[in-house]
Amino acid sequence: MRKRTVQRVGDGMAKKNQEPCGGRYYILCKIIRKYENRTTKSDWRQEKTGNKSIRIQQEDYDAFGKTELITEIRELERQGLIRAKYFSGGSDVEKVSYHLKDMDRFYEIEGKQSEKSRLQEASNCVSEYSRGTESPWLQTYYQEMLRDIDEGKYPEDVKKYGGKLFLCLNMVEKLREPVYIRVFSSRYLGGSKVFEDTLKSRVVSIGRKYHPMIDKAMKDQQVLSQLYLETYAQELELKGELKILLAGREADLSLFPYGLVLNTETLKNAEIPRQQEIRKIVTVENKANYMSMPSEKGTLILFCHGFFSPRELEFLTKLEQVLEEQRRAGAEIRYYHTGDLDYGGVRIFRYIRTNLFPELRPWQMDAQQYERYREYAVDMETSSWEELKEMEEPLLQPLIEKIVAEKKVIEQECFLFRDIEEQRDKEV
Repeated sequence: MRKRTVQRVGDGMAKKNQEPCGGRYYILCKIIRKYENRTTKSDWRQEKTGNKSIRIQQEDYDAFGKTELITEIRELERQGLIRAKYFSGGSDVEKVSYHLKDMDRFYEIEGKQSEKSRLQEASNCVSEYSRGTESPWLQTYYQEMLRDIDEGKYPEDVKKYGGKLFLCLNMVEKLREPVYIRVFSSRYLGGSKVFEDTLKSRVVSIGRKYHPMIDKAMKDQQVLSQLYLETYAQELELKGELKILLAGREADLSLFPYGLVLNTETLKNAEIPRQQEIRKIVTVENKANYMSMPSEKGTLILFCHGFFSPRELEFLTKLEQVLEEQRRAGAEIRYYHTGDLDYGGVRIFRYIRTNLFPELRPWQMDAQQYERYREYAVDMETSSWEELKEMEEPLLQPLIEKIVAEKKVIEQECFLFRDIEEQRDKEV
């Protein structure tokens, strides 16, 4: 049998390059090509009715062979799939007509899947997983995808990941406790490394776009922590004044002046007694600065490592509620945050103020601090500069304007350089 080819025609002239049809029938392939070129994707749900036709050109005979093409047309006529109109004499075909309602059958015969069928399958798949969700953020993700499908856009997530991504997202949505990534992957995805090897980056990007507790400045692991997916346990590092109740027994953490770590189970099970002597809370972005800060009476120092995890937020929210009762009763309680003088530092400050401590104020995060350590400034990334210049954070606005004007940032660890130098000068 001759190789079936379709010859594209433009401006009334045959092109030399021919593309293989790849199907059983030249005519059906030609019909499908015309149908796909003229069908508007956004109307794929509408049932097509009526008749259409294609004219047989000399280029078709040249591409496939006249005898072979006439034989094929007559075979398709006998099957009732097309109707041919012949020129006088009956040896040449003028045009071939067909019913649009037969298009699905044409695709089936040619071993192809129609765009309508692909979109319908995608719609069914997304709809099925969407029905199994409760969280507004994940429902929004599915709804946007369904709108794209209605407009005739085949989702890249369906094409690349299929239902495995949706299963993963639906299971993530139901997590209420931190779980190790490989345990999660083995339990729900059929292998301990499937998530990391295949789905991790996409889940992170979806989380950044849709999840209300995920800030765009979060690193990948911080995003996953907000979804309760962990490579290690969620722990809170602190030093200073804090009392907690565990199994009915009170523990005074101020007895550990150099700091300690509360692990996941402690954060989950600890209660916050109302008798607290905290009058100041300081959240610190970077570990070196946190370690260098001495404990002081009435102060609780928290290492936030950028963004607090959900378990840390839950624990600290209980503490904030107790302290808020004291504040309403007349106690003076202050909240401060200190961090990098950069885009990420600004976003972390706003995140903690918005989601944890409404009375939060910046400390060592102003234009004067920037000028003091300006010699340690480094160039900032263009993307961060573009984001920062659009940000509004009233409590940090002078600092934001300074950074945007200079296009340079200062890491919090640099604050320790001068302390070291001043200590050295004293020793000399």
